[in-house]
Amino acid sequence: PMPISIRTICCGQLAENAYLVCPEGRDDCLLIDPGDGLEKIKRAIADSGRRLTDILLTHAHFDHMLSAPHFKRFAGARLHVHALDVPMLTDAQLNLYQPDWCYLPLLPVTPDVIYEGDADFETTVCGQRITVMHTPGHTPGGVCYHFTDEKVLFSGDTVFAQGYGRVDFPGGDVKQLTQSLKRIVHMPEDIQVYSGHGGPADIHSVTRGLIR
Repeated sequence: PMPISIRTICCGQLAENAYLVCPEGRDDCLLIDPGDGLEKIKRAIADSGRRLTDILLTHAHFDHMLSAPHFKRFAGARLHVHALDVPMLTDAQLNLYQPDWCYLPLLPVTPDVIYEGDADFETTVCGQRITVMHTPGHTPGGVCYHFTDEKVLFSGDTVFAQGYGRVDFPGGDVKQLTQSLKRIVHMPEDIQVYSGHGGPADIHSVTRGLIR
């Protein structure tokens, strides 16, 4: 596998991180959590000179997926999400959509790749080996994407550089989040974590102080 470049695109009122991931030596790219920043994301893809083939959601809160229907429709990109978060894609109460905060409407969207169950799922996207880890707690179908060869973890709102996701939203569960954080704590210490909000950090500093 080739090294990757990661471009962070800060989206919307909640400063959510969308990530454009471009493996070197290829003409395709993938997008993680495209939020309320359609034009900024479009520019980033255009600047990359790549074609977008896949959209990977860590979870289906509105601030992480509002742009997904546009890129699915106009780029033909495949949308990936865990089965337990599929209902959230179109339900404003479940995904917390706030029209007053957003540039984009909440559009109907149907996922193309649906992850099932609790077991880790191995897949290849844009030539990259990815382990999809089911990490519920913030949402029922929350996942982290571990790019195993690049030693990078896209953690969504499961864990941040300082802190971890809220559990007081619909479908949140403190026991599940605790178990998910325990899994992350025991990952190798040379992993870089790119989360849904805030800056990247090495996993050692992210997990310091979490339950061991």
